[in-house]
Amino acid sequence: MATSVDKLLIRLTKFSGKISKVIDATSDFNKYGTYYQDLSGWDVAVAQIVNPSATITFNTTNDDSYTTGQLLPAPQVPSNWYAVKGVDLATKGDVLNVSASANVEFTTIGQYLQFNGAVTNPASSFAYVLSNSYSNITEATTVGLSQGTKVVYAATATPASVVAFFGDSDLTQPVYGDGTSWYSFRLLSTPAGTINACNISANGVVLVD
Repeated sequence: MATSVDKLLIRLTKFSGKISKVIDATSDFNKYGTYYQDLSGWDVAVAQIVNPSATITFNTTNDDSYTTGQLLPAPQVPSNWYAVKGVDLATKGDVLNVSASANVEFTTIGQYLQFNGAVTNPASSFAYVLSNSYSNITEATTVGLSQGTKVVYAATATPASVVAFFGDSDLTQPVYGDGTSWYSFRLLSTPAGTINACNISANGVVLVD
């Protein structure tokens, strides 16, 4: 998954004439996990970064990858990015990256400024088959999975270690129970595997028998 932010606002300012404008880069950054801004004609860029989900690093380059000798307009695909420091306006310290909300100022850098998010790997998930609910553990283990099932997910492939079931493989939508009903379940990948029983509480916690 790509890094996301609640807001990424870039204020570009010219010292001459005190001209400025604000670029809202939130949507593009959240879509791609990275964003670059052409600073041509601007003296200062101040980035307001709100609630980043992971660390955002800063890079700069003068290389726009135009074909040598080609007249404009030509494809603009900046490359050869190198790390650059901005000034955290809260601490006045130089920073190469931020991992929390911050306002960061950039002055003497290259033509392009890049905000590059970290790539975070989703949690590993394992598919299980979960039965309909039963009134007691004996009924759940006796009838088992024969009267209807659904696929759910957990963070472990060891049934006895399951602490929660989820409705999605990203493990973001907990499966809730009433705290009294019992279920049987097994790993989807092992049709002939052991069938376990569990109770699912109202806050999503699975109590494995």
